[in-house]
Amino acid sequence: MRKIGLAIAAVVALSGCVSKKSYDQLVLEQQRVTEQKDSLVADVLAATQMVTEINTDLARVKALGVSPVAGGDRPLAGRAEERAVLLGKVREVIARLDAAEQQIEAQKKRIGGLSAERTKLVAQLDTFQKSINDLRTAAQEQEAMITEQKVQIATLTSKVDTLNQKTAQLTTEKTAVQDTLVRVIDESHVVYYAVGTKEELLKRGILVTEGSKFLVFGSKTLQPARDLKPELFQRLDRRRDTVLTVPEPNKEYRIVTRQSASFLASTVMSNGKVKGDLHISSPEFWDGGKFLILVRD
Repeated sequence: MRKIGLAIAAVVALSGCVSKKSYDQLVLEQQRVTEQKDSLVADVLAATQMVTEINTDLARVKALGVSPVAGGDRPLAGRAEERAVLLGKVREVIARLDAAEQQIEAQKKRIGGLSAERTKLVAQLDTFQKSINDLRTAAQEQEAMITEQKVQIATLTSKVDTLNQKTAQLTTEKTAVQDTLVRVIDESHVVYYAVGTKEELLKRGILVTEGSKFLVFGSKTLQPARDLKPELFQRLDRRRDTVLTVPEPNKEYRIVTRQSASFLASTVMSNGKVKGDLHISSPEFWDGGKFLILVRD
């Protein structure tokens, strides 16, 4: 682009120089050359006429100088006078010949000067023409290069658009994967908590009694149901929910699931029961399972 700007600036500058100032000067010079040519033609015609007259006078002088004189003609004095007149004419002819020669030399110099000046102007115009042709060639080369660059840019733009589409698609897929990963991670930290009396938990289907008893033989134990339903529990996040409240903090509660009380910062009784709210001190508490069931005694 910079080269084209320089080329255009040069063309404008050159055009301004040639089209106005130089053009006007050339027109004036052409008019002057034409006027001088007309004057020169007139001078040549005048010189031709003068040479013709000189030739005529020379012929007359020559005739007078060699014509014989008869015995009965004019006396010698008359002939001397006539010869003096003829001598004057001869000298006049010689002077006119000298003047004609000088005039012809002057015309030759004028013609030479005009020819040199015209040759100089023609050479200058040829130089201007060559500069314009060179600039036109450079501009055409730049135009071809820019056209090629436009094609390349269009191709690159198409590739960029394709890459942008692929990037957008990958971004969408990445976002979906990240969302899925977040959901999976969140789901992996979901735990469930239920607390209540034995009767409440049995009624809700969270606990079941297993074993048999006849009179004083055998026993029945409370066990978590084999198919625990998450909707029957309170949903918690093990990363954030580290304090689990109980309905009656002054009561004792027994953990019937497999969590270990050793990971609690709460009051743990000697019989393994917990009194008050549960304060979980380590995520390892949930390694025993994601369902926690507390039974109030």
